[in-house]
Amino acid sequence: MKITIGIPFYNNEKTLELAIKSVIAQTFKNWELFLIDDGSTDNSVEIAIKNANSDSRINLICDGANKGLVFRLNQIIDIANGDYIARMDADDVMLPERLEKQLAVFNENPKIDVVATAAYTIDENDNPIGIRDMDDINLKNKKDILKKSLLVHPSILVKKEWYKLNKYNKKYIRAEDYELWCRTFTFTNFYRIKEPLLLYREGNTNIKNYVASMKTLRMIYRNYSKGLLSNNELAIEIFKSYLKGFLYRLMGFFNLQYLLTSKRNNSLTKAQIAYVEKAIFKLKDT
Repeated sequence: MKITIGIPFYNNEKTLELAIKSVIAQTFKNWELFLIDDGSTDNSVEIAIKNANSDSRINLICDGANKGLVFRLNQIIDIANGDYIARMDADDVMLPERLEKQLAVFNENPKIDVVATAAYTIDENDNPIGIRDMDDINLKNKKDILKKSLLVHPSILVKKEWYKLNKYNKKYIRAEDYELWCRTFTFTNFYRIKEPLLLYREGNTNIKNYVASMKTLRMIYRNYSKGLLSNNELAIEIFKSYLKGFLYRLMGFFNLQYLLTSKRNNSLTKAQIAYVEKAIFKLKDT
C-alpha cells in the first residue's frame, strides 16, 4: 500500500519545514509527498525546493498562481499515485505513528472510507493549547452533521477511490470540508481514532477568513438542512453564525479571538503537555 500526502502552502515559511519533517519522521515509509505552492511570496518555495532535493519521495508543484485551497485540494486528488490520500496543512504537524495507525484501521475494516484522528492543538509558537475529538463519530442524530464539527480536516486519511468520486466543491471557498461531510455523510463510513495523532495549529484566527467561513456556513445550512432542520432550527443556526462573526470581529479588535477558538478544546494534563513539547523538540532537532 502507498499513501499520498498533499500539503498545499501559501506563505508558510515559519511552519512548512516542521510540517515536512513530521512527514519524513512517519513510521510508515511507503509514501509520496506533494508540496503544492499556491503563489507564495515569502521563502516557502525555497524551503520546499530544499526538501524536494533531499528526498526523492517529495515533489514540488509550483505554477506561480494563487488559485485557492479548494483548487489545490482537488489537484492533489488528481495527481495522487497512492492507494490512500492523507490531508495535511502546512502549519500542522503529524505525530510519528499517524499514518501507520490510520492504515491499520483500513486493513482491519475495508468498508471504512475516511479515517480521522483526535488532535492536540498548538499555538503560533508551538505551545500546547488543548485536545479535541476524543469521542466516537456518532451520526445517529442526523441533525448533528449540521450542528457539530464532524472531523479535524487535516487529520484524515481517505481511500483514493472515495476522494475521486467526492471532490471539494469549488463554490465553497471556505468550510470546504464541512460542505463535503454534509454532502456525503449518508453513504460514507467515517471512523475516528480516539488518539491524538496530529498537532493542529490554531490561535488568533484571521478575521476576514472567519467571516467568510460563516458566510459559507450559511450557504451550507440552506442547501443541506432540508429534512434535517425545521425552519425555526435553521433560523437559529443562521443567527448563531452571524453572532459568531460579530463576536470574532469584536474580539479581533483586541487581538483576543483565540479565547473564542480555544473553547473548542479540552484541557491538557501535565503529561500531555510534556509529550507534545517533546515531540516538537525532537522534530526540530532532526
